[in-house]
Amino acid sequence: MKPLIACWAVLFVASTLSPGQSSSKGAELTKFEIRALTTAIEDEIYDYEYEGHYFPVGGAVGNAVSDSKTRVSLYVDARLENGEGQTIYKLMPYGEVLRLFHVHDDGMVVLDGDPELGFPATQPNRKTVYINDHDLARMKRDWLKALFEISLSPGAQRVQDAVRRQKERTGFSAWEFHRAPAARR
Repeated sequence: MKPLIACWAVLFVASTLSPGQSSSKGAELTKFEIRALTTAIEDEIYDYEYEGHYFPVGGAVGNAVSDSKTRVSLYVDARLENGEGQTIYKLMPYGEVLRLFHVHDDGMVVLDGDPELGFPATQPNRKTVYINDHDLARMKRDWLKALFEISLSPGAQRVQDAVRRQKERTGFSAWEFHRAPAARR
């Protein structure tokens, strides 16, 4: 009987978390946090202008690239430890990467690491080629699976929204930095 009561207690506590609450130590990632994670990834891609490194499903066909989108697989460790989680996805032009992320109390998700460092083997945020094949296969098998979509030609408003959210998350926008006059840098 006690295991049944414990199960109900866990379900009750999990159901009382609101979308804006951060998961505590050892908590399950919520669907709202997964959506915030995919938004953070998409925003970073548009802010760094990496969308041009992706290809539409089935490959590029003439002018179809300008109107195309591509889906990218995302693997997410379902457990957060002190608001920190891990995810695996393809971040072109680097290839598949393992990234740490942080879920803030307001529900905002911030990706760890700087893409311009190239995800070296010596960092916690690294290319998956540096992970043991057995461990990588286990992660992909056991973690939550999701998809996010990248527009290969995002509209100006989509890019500006991504830039704004990136600045809110990190205080920095690669898109703005690369367009700033040299004197301001």
